[in-house]
This record gives sequence, structure tokens and C-alpha cells, in this order.
Amino acid sequence: MSISLNPISRWLGVVALAGLLMAGCSADPTDVSQSTEPVLTPALVPTPSFISDETTINHYVVHFDGRTVSGGNTTFTYTVRGTGVDPSLSHFSVELPACAGEPVSYSPTGSANINTNQSSGIYGIEWHLSVAKDNFVGQTYSITFPGDVPLGIVRSEVKTEGGASAIGYVYGPCDGFHISGSVFVDANNDGARSPSEGGIGNVTVALTDGVDTITALTDPAGNYTFVVTAGSYTVSVPAATAAFDFNEDLFATSTVVSPTSLVVAVGPDASANFAFEPKSSKIIADLEAGILDSEGRSVRYWKSQLRPATTGKNSSDYTAAQLLAFVQAVETIGIADPFQFGAGTEISDALAILSQGGSDEIIKLRRELLASELNFVSGNGLVGEEDLHEVLIIYGEELLNQAAPAPVSIIPMAVKAPSETGEAGDMFGTMNGSTGGGGTED
Repeated sequence: MSISLNPISRWLGVVALAGLLMAGCSADPTDVSQSTEPVLTPALVPTPSFISDETTINHYVVHFDGRTVSGGNTTFTYTVRGTGVDPSLSHFSVELPACAGEPVSYSPTGSANINTNQSSGIYGIEWHLSVAKDNFVGQTYSITFPGDVPLGIVRSEVKTEGGASAIGYVYGPCDGFHISGSVFVDANNDGARSPSEGGIGNVTVALTDGVDTITALTDPAGNYTFVVTAGSYTVSVPAATAAFDFNEDLFATSTVVSPTSLVVAVGPDASANFAFEPKSSKIIADLEAGILDSEGRSVRYWKSQLRPATTGKNSSDYTAAQLLAFVQAVETIGIADPFQFGAGTEISDALAILSQGGSDEIIKLRRELLASELNFVSGNGLVGEEDLHEVLIIYGEELLNQAAPAPVSIIPMAVKAPSETGEAGDMFGTMNGSTGGGGTED
């Protein structure tokens, strides 16, 4: 079985159960379920490996609406609705694990209490609100905890009129082990992510326990997280998926530096990283063959646009304000270096880089990369391939970062061979239309 996460779960990964059975507090004497109804042992479904945002418990759908962090608190929200099957719901409860602390608030506030239910053994919050079998819109519930409480899985009980009850598993606060890691651009080709190496977003990562498979997309920083029970899992980056993601382009344009499938043992937490290095020669060939299309503008073009803006004048295509916004946007993409400009001198600093002469491969790469970044932020880059363009920018910045002399003028050992730096400069030049490839020489 294959499960794809919806947008609520996309950036949070997937969660499974760990250590959910815990010692509870003494029963609340005001618990209506204990004082007015017969004690029936609830039906408990087997502990799942993976769950989704929606599960059916005792003929009622429990939907996890999401986790939000605001004002120093974390809120978990649920909607419970009928499926048309009798009888009506009488009680809905959500477990409160010790790792979350006591809630600061919950909603609705009426007909609710926090206690250990003696029939289920769940210490949690229990709402005594009826939901009719044909209420297909449902009743919404929320629980707010202090601090930033991570996503996990907890038990939930649904009790219907007459006392029949069942327990299932839903998204909730904090329980579980984490499998986390990143998909990243590995310019030094060592398979390990360093602080100066950027992540690749929009990549599908798959997790399987040998029976079921679930997936998550990497966030813009290239990171992903799964929360699971203790056990053995396989984490992988598929070369092809049915999703609208970056996987196919990633494998088509990059060298795989690390294994793309890793087995991890969980309990405690585990990590798995996946390294890729773009192929400059492949990008050049695809541009020249028309497989990739670029609307990039050249170094000379951007010099002509920035020059009048240094005195506050508009260029032929952009206002001075637009050009300043482009240059400032360059500072925010990719990794921290190499393009950080002085406050108030951003345009003149960028112009100085574009105007630096010489055939040195590092100087050429810096010129062409800056022009390519200006193309990217102005919408003049690779056509329909924004993800790829951004990955190539990260790669170029990493190459420049490695090539920068150390404070004592010693080049770090990890610096790429000059041929690779030169080839990257040629790649960006082709994207910019500077060497006869895609784009236009203006």
C-alpha cells in the first residue's frame, strides 16, 4: 500500500506511535462516562506503522485538521463527523501524553473534563458532546499546549450511545521517534552535508517498514522528518515518482554522490542524508540541444541595467527600485555566501563584481553566477525549471565558497579542481546567453 501525505502533513512528514501506554493519574470523579454508563472494554485497533490525517473509529471519522504554533503555544485541531451508521456519538477523547504537559486551553469548553478513563485507561481530555450519525460536517475540537510541541501520535476513543466504544490512533502531541535528514547539493563530493552546503526542496522521500510505504516532500531547505515507532525502516529518494516533484529532474541533471536508499534502526532517533552534485556538462548539452530553454540575460546586459541605477536613474528595462530589489533578493537565495552586499551600496557592489575583468575561472564563475541569480530573481531564468535553476545557483555558490581563500590565504583542501570551476562558469554563461547557448547576448 502506498500513502501520499496531503498538504497538512507535507512539511511535518509522517508520524507513527512510540511509547503511548503510560501511567495515568487517578480517575476524575466527575467523569460522566464512569458514573452514568456501563463500563465496556473498548475495541482497540492494532498499533499502526503509519497513519493518515483521517481515521474511522467506531463508525465516526476523526480528521486531524492540523498543528499550529502561535503566541508561544501549540494547538492541535480535530473534526469528528458521522458516517450514517447508528448510534449517535456521545463521547470523544484525545490522549494527553506526559511529553506535552498539561493543556493551557481546549475547545469546546463545555461538557469536557480531563481524567483517566477507567474503561480505556487513557489519560486525556474527554468531550461529552453528541454528534449525530448523519452529521457529515462534524464537530470541531482543539487542544492548546504551552511551547512548541512537536507532532506525534496519540490514542483517541470514540464512544457511542449505549456505551460501545473503540480506540484508534490519531495525530497529536509529541510521542514517537524521529527519522530526519536532508537532500542536499554536495559540491565537494564527499557525501556529508556541511553547514555551507544547501538543501534541495520539493524532493519526494519515501519511508517503508517493509509492508507500507509513505512519502514526504523536502522543505525549501531540503529537510524532511518522519516520526515512527521503534524498528527498522528503509528511507529512499526514488528516481521517479507519480508526484509533481523534482525527483526526475534531480536524477537527470545530477551525479548521485551517496546511496539513494538507506536502512535505519529507530529507537533512539535516526538520520539519513542524500547527496547530489549537478552535472555542468549535462546542463550545457541540454541547453545547446534545446532540451532546456533559458531566457537568461548576459553579464553585459546586467551591467547596462545596473550602471544608471548607481545614481538612482532608471535603466532601459527596469526602474532603479526594481533593480535594487533584484540585487537584494540575490542576497536571500542559495547559501549565505558569496553575494552579500553593503547596506546602501548594493547596486554598486553587484556592478563591481559583474565588471571584474580577467579570464581567471573563479572570477568568471562569480560574474556569470551573479548574472544568473539576477536572471532567476527577475524571472529570466530556465523556462519552467525554477527548481533546477535554484539548485544550480546553490551549486555555484558552494563552489565559490570553497574557492575563497582562508584568512591566512591558504586554499581549503576541499576546493574543486579548476576544470570543474571553469565548467560551472561555462554552464552559467550558457544559461545567460554569454557563450552561444540558451538566452540572448544583449
